Amino acid sequence: MFSKTITSKDSFLEQTKAAREERALEKKREQSAIKIQSMIRGWLAKQRFNKIILYDFDQLLPEYASQGSQDEPQQPELIQALDVFRLACRLFLVFKQQRDKKRFEKLCKYIVQSLHSESVKISYVGVFLNKEYSFRWIAHIKDLLYKCCQYLEELKPESPLDMQSILIHLHTLLAFTATNTWALTRLKNFEKLRGGMTQLCANVMGSLFHRGYYLTLKSLLLRGLCREKVALKNIALTAIVTLALRPLVSAQFSEKLLTMYIIQILSVPTLVFHMQQISPESMAAFRTHSMFDKCIEFLSADQNMRIVFNTLEGNYALCLLANLTQLAYTERDYAQPSTYYPTFVLVVSRFLDSCQQYVVCKKSNLSKWHPILGWFSQSFDMYLPLAMGNLRTQLSLLWGVPMLKKLLGVPLKEMLEAGVSDEAGPSNPSTPLQSNPASFIRRAIEARTNRSNSNKNFRKLGSPDCTKIALICSMYHTALHTMTQVKLDILTVIFCICDHRLYRNIHKTL
Repeated sequence: MFSKTITSKDSFLEQTKAAREERALEKKREQSAIKIQSMIRGWLAKQRFNKIILYDFDQLLPEYASQGSQDEPQQPELIQALDVFRLACRLFLVFKQQRDKKRFEKLCKYIVQSLHSESVKISYVGVFLNKEYSFRWIAHIKDLLYKCCQYLEELKPESPLDMQSILIHLHTLLAFTATNTWALTRLKNFEKLRGGMTQLCANVMGSLFHRGYYLTLKSLLLRGLCREKVALKNIALTAIVTLALRPLVSAQFSEKLLTMYIIQILSVPTLVFHMQQISPESMAAFRTHSMFDKCIEFLSADQNMRIVFNTLEGNYALCLLANLTQLAYTERDYAQPSTYYPTFVLVVSRFLDSCQQYVVCKKSNLSKWHPILGWFSQSFDMYLPLAMGNLRTQLSLLWGVPMLKKLLGVPLKEMLEAGVSDEAGPSNPSTPLQSNPASFIRRAIEARTNRSNSNKNFRKLGSPDCTKIALICSMYHTALHTMTQVKLDILTVIFCICDHRLYRNIHKTL
């Protein structure tokens, strides 16, 4: 009987345990089912929400796009800016970069076109004038322009379809980094708002700068210029250079922005070469803002030079030097004379001295062959090899005839025209009179020498003129020792191709 009681108890406990586990399992199944259903219902709700937003957006802008191709002047009258702003904000809630690429381009086209309208209800800037939406509009524009930068980092300039998209995004960035195309600012009623609008653009550019604005432009320039066939045309290159200059001008060429501009933009291989070939407007903008003078003056400070060179290192520091050299060549008739000497000469000498630390004497496992510097201790990236030909052309301007005239010919000519300020002849030690024949012969030779030297003028070695010529010659001497693979080119130009007037000036000075 005792054993039966134990058996019944064990059976009861087992049944109770099994029932409890079954209830727990059933509860777990129910919770899992609820969770799965909630996730599916949430996903379906999100899909419906996305479809509603995308449908509303597609219903609004296609009418504008279809009629815009037939009658562009009536485009702004079709849609009010506030309606588009609300839909654009909703679109950004569910935005996916690849899926919404075409929608985003339509939005950018509408926004840029609306800025030409003088109606507050049509112009996209008019939304900002509504106090209820001002702060949201500023955040929205920053987000919009940042998305443009994200697209620019992925698009391929060599593709015609991608190039159309690149131009759309560049146009959008141009439209909101300056008030030039805002028709509202040209109205008399809005004259007082021009200063605030300009400050708004500066605020937008500051936000973009902290989110990698210059890195985006640099990436686009590298992909478009450092190729066998240049992919960027006049419009695109001019737009990129203009976009790169606007933060500098807005910040009045602050050291921080100028440092980033030199490191990220001006160090792009053969940038100035292609600007001169493709985009004369960009060169005119450089000249208007005296970019060459400002960059050389900035780099003349030792600390700034160290920051720039340590960031760029050898290869891209050489690219920066090549761009500065071509700017010196193109601006030789416009830049200030003091920019060339001593500032430009010292900057070039320091760059060449710094590059020498990467030049090695012989081949090793850690060295790479450089077409200009010889064996080099730094490797190439994918953009540099294709730019070496034009880079060499840029550097050759440093020892070309126009630059030699500017750096050596003009100073020597000025020295001749100004005359000699420090005169010093050879010393004539007094000798005691002697009665032997040798003394008479010696005095006769000295008298003859004094008469011939009395008609010649000499400059002391420590004079400013001699120091100037010595520093310029030292720069070319450093170039010979650094750029070993173009040494013969430098010597050939200096000694064989220079204008005969330069040699005449040197001969007269000596």
